[in-house]
Amino acid sequence: MIRHWGENRWLVLDTLAIATGLAGGFGAVIFRRLVEAVHHLFFGPVLAALPGGDERLAFLPVLGGIVIGITILKVAPEARGEGIPGLMESLHKKGGRIRARVGPALLLASAVTIGSGGSAGRDSPIAQIGASFGSFVGQRLRLTVADVQILAICGFVAGLAGTFNAPLGSALFGMEVVMRRFRMVDAVPILLSAVIGAATASAFLGQNPAFTPPETNLVLSELWLCFILGLAFGALSLLWAGLFSGAERFFEWLPLRDGLKPGLGGFVAGATGLYFLDYGVMGVGYDGVDRVLNLVSDSTGDEVAVLLLLAALAAAKAIATASTLGSGGSGGSIAPTLYIGAVVGAALGLIFGDFLPMAEGHAPTYTLLGAGALFAGSAGAPLTCVVMISEMTADYALLPALMISCATSYGIAQIGLKGSTIYTLNLLRRGVTLETGEAVLEQVLVKDAMVHDVVAVDPDMPIREVRDKIVEHNIRGFPVVKDGELLGIVTFDDLRKVPEEKQDEIRVNDVAVKEVIVAYPDENMKQVMDRLYLNNIGRLPVVERESPKKLLGIVTRTDAISAYETAAEKKGRESRG
Repeated sequence: MIRHWGENRWLVLDTLAIATGLAGGFGAVIFRRLVEAVHHLFFGPVLAALPGGDERLAFLPVLGGIVIGITILKVAPEARGEGIPGLMESLHKKGGRIRARVGPALLLASAVTIGSGGSAGRDSPIAQIGASFGSFVGQRLRLTVADVQILAICGFVAGLAGTFNAPLGSALFGMEVVMRRFRMVDAVPILLSAVIGAATASAFLGQNPAFTPPETNLVLSELWLCFILGLAFGALSLLWAGLFSGAERFFEWLPLRDGLKPGLGGFVAGATGLYFLDYGVMGVGYDGVDRVLNLVSDSTGDEVAVLLLLAALAAAKAIATASTLGSGGSGGSIAPTLYIGAVVGAALGLIFGDFLPMAEGHAPTYTLLGAGALFAGSAGAPLTCVVMISEMTADYALLPALMISCATSYGIAQIGLKGSTIYTLNLLRRGVTLETGEAVLEQVLVKDAMVHDVVAVDPDMPIREVRDKIVEHNIRGFPVVKDGELLGIVTFDDLRKVPEEKQDEIRVNDVAVKEVIVAYPDENMKQVMDRLYLNNIGRLPVVERESPKKLLGIVTRTDAISAYETAAEKKGRESRG
């Protein structure tokens, strides 16, 4: 059991982050192979056993949805739908604790969903498998809540980096979107895990970019078009997030057994994708993006027909993905979001080229800009997208254009979504607020959260009597007070070091900690929580600033959590009207 690391804390944590990165990278490899095996099973023997022609393909996602609906989701409901919101809730509301069964359940449920033709990405499942491993390690070693959270994020970014071969973008996504904070103390283990995860996956899967990158040919005078593109994708982000959230609400309302709903969602995805079999509407869709890039690179076709096809592809992928994940199918939304953005970006690129000669022939570049802009707006991840698209395409010449389009899209979407994202809309609907704990706790003062009726012990009290007090009051630590003056603090960990036969002889003053870390009544609970975690302690005596020996009360981790829940619940009621 690792509890007190002292100066070696970050060395140990970085070592665990590397191990978690390896697990996340191997998870990406295993999941990719499992999806391929399930795909061959459904599109091979299962398809051959079904009567009829090409229309049989529409029923493969139905079978996959029914399989996971009546088996896997009963074991681990957390494997339902897009898993990033659930991970965010675990991090912000449950201290990073993820049930051990969630990882294997996600592995199977997502492999069946994607392998049978459901419209979803590999990204979220792989990342969550890594997060489950990191959380499991942290819990087994009984680390602090803060360290369990960091290891869970390490596993998440390792899996994501292994999926996209984009370690820096994945690390930014973990901090920008999932953790919702940037701190240098978190960055080192997170970056280590991301790099190790990407390297591990690349060793087995190769280093090929997710998309075949076109030649970057934007000119400086064309950058203002990226602003127009960003405005359009900010509006599209609102529609995409609304459709995604609305599909989940619809399937929750639908009077059908929960176990059958993924089958219905699979039917919608299969029926929609049946008309676009070669364009990646079913499955992950990266092959469809490459097909679109090739399509818009060829200027010899009927442009009106191409634009109509692109519009139909975007709508089909959006409906198929919202139905697959909203009904309870398991998978990620990052890849479909990139797909939709790429297709719409290609269409805008063709339109720009018709009206402005300087943009003619640049539609493939706008395809990639659209992928990043839609993801930036809907996921609230502008920094992530600027870096990740560049990494995924192995082309950093796109950076200026990505910065403009992603920042603009993000700004418009944040106004329309009122600070929410595609990952938080339905959490907010269920009353789960992910306002960062720091922001909430900063609004609560210590004097409003502390316990005023303090159980204290005398410095001359025998250890045995203190142990009896622990049983009597169910308290693991006591301030040591003499004549109204705070002299120290004694905890259960201090007492258990005293041998049984000496507990009547040794006094509290012999084992108590004299240099007490304290809190003040005018501080906020964010400061107290930081102090508790930084020093790996469970309680702080509250004293007057002018008289630091005068005990006013005591505040514990439990008090901090209760204060957070009360403040968050109040804020949630206010935000709902």
